[in-house]
Amino acid sequence: MISTGSLRRRLGHSVSLALLTFGLSGNAVAGKWTVTPLINLRGTYTDNASLLAVPTEGDFVTQVAPGIHITGGGARFKGNLDYTANAIFYGRNSTQDRVANYLNANGTLEAIENFFYVDAYGNISQTFVSPFAPQPSDVTSITGNRAETRTYGISPYVRGSVGNAFSYQLRYRYAATSSNSSSLPDLYTTDWTGRVASPIRLFGWALDYDDNTINYKDYNNYAAPRLYSKLYRGTLYFQPDPRLLLSASGGQEENNYSLVKTTNSIYGAGVSWKPTPITSADFNWEHRFYGPSRSASFKHRTRLTAWTLTYTRDTTNYQRALLTLPPGNVAALLDAIFTASIPDPAAREAAIAQFLQATGIPAFLSNPVSFYTQQVFLQERLDASAAILGKRSSVLFSVFRAKTRALTGNFNSAAPDAFTLAQGSAITQSGFGVGVNHKLSASTSLGASANRTYVRQDVPATVKSRNDYFTLHLDRTLSPKTTAFAGLGYSHYYTSAAATSTSSNARSAFVGLNHRF
Repeated sequence: MISTGSLRRRLGHSVSLALLTFGLSGNAVAGKWTVTPLINLRGTYTDNASLLAVPTEGDFVTQVAPGIHITGGGARFKGNLDYTANAIFYGRNSTQDRVANYLNANGTLEAIENFFYVDAYGNISQTFVSPFAPQPSDVTSITGNRAETRTYGISPYVRGSVGNAFSYQLRYRYAATSSNSSSLPDLYTTDWTGRVASPIRLFGWALDYDDNTINYKDYNNYAAPRLYSKLYRGTLYFQPDPRLLLSASGGQEENNYSLVKTTNSIYGAGVSWKPTPITSADFNWEHRFYGPSRSASFKHRTRLTAWTLTYTRDTTNYQRALLTLPPGNVAALLDAIFTASIPDPAAREAAIAQFLQATGIPAFLSNPVSFYTQQVFLQERLDASAAILGKRSSVLFSVFRAKTRALTGNFNSAAPDAFTLAQGSAITQSGFGVGVNHKLSASTSLGASANRTYVRQDVPATVKSRNDYFTLHLDRTLSPKTTAFAGLGYSHYYTSAAATSTSSNARSAFVGLNHRF
């Protein structure tokens, strides 16, 4: 297994090599940067920290979570970083003390002006291995189903144009995913993509190429095969009106997902409609080797509301699923609403951070829907979210449904895999999330949040699980940078498998402080 430190050194070496090779000076990254240290302190009493069916005793949990937010850029480099180290200490279960890390970082280096670029990113998150085991929203709840996953990637590419005739881009991507669980093998993916496209006037065209490879580190007798896919596509565009774009595509794809090489033709069509600057709708359909591939989206905003609807039916894998945001992205909804009143992106980002800190509304309304599997799978997913902001009250809600089915052929693996027991069976996840807040005064607000995730698999036997989490909290702004909070929480988990079922509950009370320096 390659350690996390090794992955960091590999990516750091790659970026350093790019800087040295192309002789960039410090002026490339010198510019306007915003650095914001922050800290969160929280104490929680819970009557069931381990989510046992029959609780034994309560526990007091202390959280100390320093973090940092960096954003900005210079003439040739732009990037941002959010990192938090959430140190968790248990009064009775001290053997469970741990640090839960969170990282979201990305940057773009323009190594050769208007030609060669390097993207790099890093992500650390707390995820769940099985969709049927406990998935508590409260990170202090103890469960063996939780894993800390780390994904680091680098992507050099060239892009440019040949006069007014066409533009081009050739990109290479490398990404590595590991975890703190010895039962989960590391995952490495490489991807070559190329695109040549003409400007779209009344008509336009594009040619695309994609060559993707998925590898798992072979240790502890894991037998996951090397998987690959290749795709060639040509697309014709027709734009009769600046608000309407039509497309038709065709091509060929090849993969070994069934553990034998298969080649299939592809063809499809799409439409993009933007009747106003605040409303847009897109729909794409394509015939693929697994049947129809579909994607659709609708976005609309007003001065005080934002509405989004997204639907996809496409192949994906564990690594991509990890990097897909959970349902109910509160920051994106707020960004849409604040765009009209706060046009500057940096000022808008600060306003969003202040809103989240003052109201106590979580960054995402629902848990992630990703789970561990070594298989490429087909996922059909629908997400709908909305935000309504009033003078004193705000309401944000989200609903989702995701249905996944494995596409990879059978292979022996000792790693835990939700698809291992029943090849070809579907796993359906659905749920909702909601956050509400009401200002009692200029500095005090009362809020509540709730989310539910329901999971079901019917073959070879019906297996169901449900995770619920509810909070009621009071938030008081002590200064523009400091907020104190206190509240109550309730967690519930239920699962049934054939003739057995398990249920557990946890009640908690918490108090804490958020401060941005």
